[in-house]
Amino acid sequence: MKMMKAMKTMLLWLLAAFMLCGLAWNAQAEVLGDVRFERKTKGDEDFPPAIFSHWNHRVKFKCYVCHNKTVGFEMKAGSAQITMALIENKQYCGVCHQGQPAFGVGFESCSRCHRK
Repeated sequence: MKMMKAMKTMLLWLLAAFMLCGLAWNAQAEVLGDVRFERKTKGDEDFPPAIFSHWNHRVKFKCYVCHNKTVGFEMKAGSAQITMALIENKQYCGVCHQGQPAFGVGFESCSRCHRK
């Protein structure tokens, strides 16, 4: 039993180290599990799409934190039609990203989600 717990702990540390090295190596790169939200607003083609780091969130939270009726994410990619207006209205990502518990949404933080 102790051996299984030690192996699980070691694997979690290795996963965390791998993720941190990957983020430090290229913070702009998309990785497996990232979700790219393509822009659908006409005239916004030059503004980069939002990239949701699924693994960054999944390491910290269980699936049901976001995938529930209150937050609104279904368990199917592309099922949510997210807009900045909805986020600013504390829906979808905006449930957490209004300054608490996560960074707020504003002009000073655009590049944290919208990247090439």
